Amino acid sequence: KKMKRVLKCIFCLWVAFLMMANAPPASVAQEESGQAAKGEVEKKRDLGEWWHRNPLTYNPVPEEFLYHFEATYSWDRVTGNFTSDKHDLGTLLSLRKKIFTYNLRYAFDKRNVAKPKDPPNQEENRDLRTSTKHEIHNDFRIALTKRLYGAAGSFWLEDDYIKIDKRLTYYGGMGANLLNHPRLKLDVFGAYGYEEKDRTSDYHDIYLMVKDWGLEGSIKNYEPGTQSYSLIYLAQSARAYLTRSLALNQSVTYFVDPDENDRYRWKFNIGLDIKLTKHILASISYEEEYDNDADSLLGVLKRDATKGVGIKISF
Repeated sequence: KKMKRVLKCIFCLWVAFLMMANAPPASVAQEESGQAAKGEVEKKRDLGEWWHRNPLTYNPVPEEFLYHFEATYSWDRVTGNFTSDKHDLGTLLSLRKKIFTYNLRYAFDKRNVAKPKDPPNQEENRDLRTSTKHEIHNDFRIALTKRLYGAAGSFWLEDDYIKIDKRLTYYGGMGANLLNHPRLKLDVFGAYGYEEKDRTSDYHDIYLMVKDWGLEGSIKNYEPGTQSYSLIYLAQSARAYLTRSLALNQSVTYFVDPDENDRYRWKFNIGLDIKLTKHILASISYEEEYDNDADSLLGVLKRDATKGVGIKISF
């Protein structure tokens, strides 16, 4: 037992000696430690949630390549055209180099749209019972000043719920950071754009069926082919940090055809992000969508409201 203790002591002494021999001088170590700590503090102080900030608000502007990814899953209850349940998946990828920022958003939702009092054959009509939606938003920004930025981008939508096979929207415009307080951010954006829209084959089949019945006169604004028109795109967004673990988000988007004022749509969203861990958040949201161009052929109502709860992963 004594020999084991001696061997342990010798081993510990050798380890301590080797560590001391390889250690830098105290002054150098303190200097390096101080610089590392200072660099870490500056990095945390400077960056934070950089994807919500104009890069020119940093001094100096970060030189490194920055990236951010988040994914959100939520379960929603929709009221409006139908009272239905919906599963939403959304992702965001943000990339930044100096004053240039690129955001890529993807949204997917799947819903059961069958009504409780539908005809007995509703179980056989799968198109009636399920619906899917895909949307991609590309947004490229360049910071011009601490408050102003230019942006260009596009939206792509496919939604068989409202019989849209493809809707492409291109835009370019200017935005402003009206408030950039550490606990409150407020942005506005305005752009001019162009949109193309194609309906699904089901949409045209419904019209042909109504036409066979001799009721085509009751159909307004039938779209036989690709519809093309100009758009004005307006947006506003805000984020308030209520506490360290609680943030309030709010946004409004508005699209209108300047040549045909009846063709417009808007979306309002408000929600809470509740921080559970460094990379995991819970979310609560409420959203309203209004489309004044809803087609009478499909019997689609103009307004939908959605309440949802979900989980978000953020890196």
